[in-house]
Order: sequence, then structure tokens, then C-alpha cells
Amino acid sequence: MRWAQDLRRHSVGDLATVEEQLFALMLLIRSVEAAIERTHRAAKITGSFHSSLGQESCAAGVSLALRDDDIVTSNHRGHGHAVGKGVSAEAVIAEMFRRTNGSSGGRGGSMHIHNRSVGFYGETAIVGGGLGWASGAAWTRKRHGSDAIAVAYAGDGAFANGIFAEAIRVADFWEAPCLFVCENNGWAHSMPSDGVFGPAGSITNVVSAMNVRSEFVDGRDAVKVYETGCELVEYVRTGKPAFIEVAVHRVKAHSVNDADYRYRPKNEGAEWLREYDPINSLRASIRVEQQHAIESAVSAVVDEALEAASNGALPETSDALRGIYATRGLGWDGRAEIR
Repeated sequence: MRWAQDLRRHSVGDLATVEEQLFALMLLIRSVEAAIERTHRAAKITGSFHSSLGQESCAAGVSLALRDDDIVTSNHRGHGHAVGKGVSAEAVIAEMFRRTNGSSGGRGGSMHIHNRSVGFYGETAIVGGGLGWASGAAWTRKRHGSDAIAVAYAGDGAFANGIFAEAIRVADFWEAPCLFVCENNGWAHSMPSDGVFGPAGSITNVVSAMNVRSEFVDGRDAVKVYETGCELVEYVRTGKPAFIEVAVHRVKAHSVNDADYRYRPKNEGAEWLREYDPINSLRASIRVEQQHAIESAVSAVVDEALEAASNGALPETSDALRGIYATRGLGWDGRAEIR
């Protein structure tokens, strides 16, 4: 994966154990999110931003179970999913700066990162919007004779939408190799998810009732997320959909502009992180020297990404219509040829 290659450039050495790999990827995701938030609060970038800080175990655990040819769809809180699938830290941060070296050429911003070359088919600001994409893409891969799978990340709020029931039932009927990943962070914006579904794990029970294989994992244990992810990924490769609910915690507000103190205690997220930080829980399994090497490499990668992003070129106004239309001849390159 690209993230591991970037860290090796800074002499991190081999990440020999699962714990080291999880620690490195989770720390990179968190550092990217923290850098974006600092830059946003310094008014160097604008637009909406939904941080996944504290939720890294889900993205990292599932990503490490995937192959390069697997594909991923994401949601509005998807920077970690992108980094985990191989989108570089520079491409993610540069997209926040609206620069051409961003993953979408500076056109999409925080909620529209994509890079098909690494199998990251993109985020969407439509809640649950990626579920149908992944279900259909998985079926297409199967019809083409590939054993690659699709993974659809979404938050707990998305699984209250009709698209979820439709996507997972269709995947089951088609025997489409799609893994549906629910990041249950406890909040659908300002609405507590336990007031809708019940306690964490309740969404898993709903899916189990659909006769689809389903598992619940406590996201405070990143290794368990990885192990369950590996098990379900191999099951899905046989041509069946599956579902995993990972209980994480939304440490930050819904978005950088959200006054979350109006509906939950002001320091609730920070207090949870101090007690249950899934990154810190991995430290006991990793040599101190290796921890420091990983931390140093992650810091260097993010610093380089910030510099490259801030110095990237702005898109030309003459290119404003590029990429809007898929039909050749329709849009920026002239009139469409109608036959």
C-alpha cells in the first residue's frame, strides 16, 4: 500500500507485526486528520470537514484485510478510508487546499476524494450513497470473473435509510461479494444512535435477521477489528455479502463548524480518547524504539504532504467543466455526436 511505502522512505523499517502495521496506519490517519483541522482553524483552507479522529481502528483494521484490486466506497467522513486504501496523504490534504495535486484535482474537497487507480471509488456527501455503488460494483466484478470484492463504509445514520436495506438485499440476491461496514460512532449528527437502534450491536441484529452473515466488534480493540475483517473478507470472496458493525466513538464534533456542546458534554470526546484511545492500546505490543521510528516517519510524511499541498497549483478556470460529463464530446470538448 502507498502509505507503507511512504513511511519506508523515512527509514521506518519493516512493519513486521499486525500491531505495528495497525499502529502505523492508525497514527498516519490521525495525523492527517489533525493536520487538516489545524490548517482549517488557521483559515488556510475552507469548506466543510468531518474528522474521523478516534475512529481509526475501523479504517485500518478493514484496510489491512484487503487486496490492491478490491474497491472501496466511503462517506462524508472518509479520509481514513482513503488513506487506508492507498490514497497518499499529499493527495488527501491537497484536495482540502483545492489544488491540482489533490486526489480529485482540487474539485471535490473533503467529501469527494477519489482515486480509482488504487481502488478507492470515492466518498459521497449523500448519507448512504456509497452503499448502492459498492453493491453494484461487487456484482460487476463477479460477472467479470474476478474474485475481487467491494467494501462499503457508512455511518450508523446511513443504516436507517432505505438504500441500506435495498443494497444489502440486492447483494444477497445476486450473491454479490460486498462487505458492508458500519462505523457506529454513536451519533447521526446530533441524534444519538442508541435512541434509534438501541445499544451498539443492535444494527448487527437487524442485518442478521436478513439472513446475511453479520459480526459486531468493539473498535477499541484494533487487532480484533483486523481479525474479524480478514475472516469476513475471505467469506465475501466466496461470493456472498457480509456485514460488520464496528463500535467506535466520534471524538470530534459532527463537522468543524458544528457546536456539539449544545447536545453533548463539551469535553466528552476528549475524555473518551484519554481513557480508550485505540492507538495507545497498541503500544504495549510494540517496542519503544519502533514506536518512535513510526512516529517520526508519520510526522515527516504529513509535513511533506502539507508543504506539497500548500504549494500545489490552483486549477485553471478554463478547466472548470472537465470531468463533468462522461460522454465524449459532451461538455468541455465540444458538442456531443448524436447517432
